[in-house]
Amino acid sequence: MEYLNCEEKQLKIIKPKIFPETKVIAGVTERNQHLHPIGFSFCETDSIDHNTAFEHQKLLAKHLGVEITDFAYLKQIHSDKIIIVNEKFKMQEGDGLITNLKGKILVVKIADCAGILVYDPVNEVVSAIHSGWRGSHQEIIAKAIVLMEKNFGSKPEKLLVYISPLASVENYEVGEEVASLFPYSIVANGQGKYYFDNRKEIFRQLIGIGVKQENIEYSELCTISNLNLHSYRRDKEKSGRMAAFIGLRSDY
Repeated sequence: MEYLNCEEKQLKIIKPKIFPETKVIAGVTERNQHLHPIGFSFCETDSIDHNTAFEHQKLLAKHLGVEITDFAYLKQIHSDKIIIVNEKFKMQEGDGLITNLKGKILVVKIADCAGILVYDPVNEVVSAIHSGWRGSHQEIIAKAIVLMEKNFGSKPEKLLVYISPLASVENYEVGEEVASLFPYSIVANGQGKYYFDNRKEIFRQLIGIGVKQENIEYSELCTISNLNLHSYRRDKEKSGRMAAFIGLRSDY
């Protein structure tokens, strides 16, 4: 894992290694608490107003060398709804984005849930997926890959995938009802507590649909324990939202 250290205001962005830099813009913003008491937040929250979030979006756009209008993102609802982004795209509800438009930056907002970034180097298509336990239960990442194949001819075995920092299994306690939904990705401590391994579940679904193991990169960082990352479970209403983003460069 590498970091993009931007000189102006030092915006820290986690940079996946699996994508070719000459063709793809991708990363995950850190908390960047030096920018604001709550930290950098791509969207408004209980503690981040609209104007502050807009300024943060402009800062990210400037550092990436894009326009703020190049960002495509959704009102996330923990669903399996996936939107194909074209020239007529408008913000709507959903939790996944797919596009083949160069210069369009797909963004999902995360603070414990996974941001899954996908690149098809053959057909030049990208996808950004938001997947907490609800999204993983609905297998949103597998459904996104099916849509990529149906609409753009993507083949799972050719895809490159990055899984962002997320709530780790050590800290992601869930109730018995949620635990019962994931027979392969739950750790029980024998004392009535259950812990969900969302990274393992996403990995399992990716392999199951045909993505090659060597084509999957994942962050080992835990949003709950790492204070450089946003965590809703840890900070509740004082949590901001990180941006997990991916786009096809317009200059190649």
